[in-house]
Amino acid sequence: MNNPKLIISIILIGFFVFFQKESFGQSMDSAAFSIKVLGISIGEMKVSKTSSLDQKEIYNLHSQVSFWFFGKIYLDHQINCIFQEGQYVFSTVDSKTNKGDFLSKIEWKEDHYQVNANTYKYENQKPIDYSIYSSISELYFQKPKVGDVIISETYGLTSPVKEIEPDVFEITINGHKNHFYYLDGVLDKVMIENPIKNFIMQRIY
Repeated sequence: MNNPKLIISIILIGFFVFFQKESFGQSMDSAAFSIKVLGISIGEMKVSKTSSLDQKEIYNLHSQVSFWFFGKIYLDHQINCIFQEGQYVFSTVDSKTNKGDFLSKIEWKEDHYQVNANTYKYENQKPIDYSIYSSISELYFQKPKVGDVIISETYGLTSPVKEIEPDVFEITINGHKNHFYYLDGVLDKVMIENPIKNFIMQRIY
């Protein structure tokens, strides 16, 4: 094959077919949230959801926070979460802070979840012996239903969903009440209860 134009055409067709296959094989959705304390922006969270034809959904939440509260406080927090055919099956939470580094991992093992949750001043290795179909990560892309059971990837704890007013849902994790506010079915704001200061995550796009 000595025709340069023909060779280039074949290469371009190959690239086209490859990228078309990729685009048909999966889709991605993303958003960003400003993280605020007392109305002051202290960081940002970026979230993404990737769906594939094999009924797998992968969520990624990455937040970075830096502020002064009787000393410098910083946090780099990343959640990776996988659903298979609608069931939550695996997650890792990697936190790097000025108080140390922490890693939580939860994995479905045939008939239970193996939990190894570690975060600041908290550990949990208690297994969960029933299937779960929603998590904190999923709430950034999908409005929950009252009665849904949500798992926190960070703590390995579950909570039922309560609708405290139209389109405002409450989830209690480790004693803290977190509120998710939806606008036209899309998550607009999250209020996170925290022992130091309450955080508000406001949608940017």
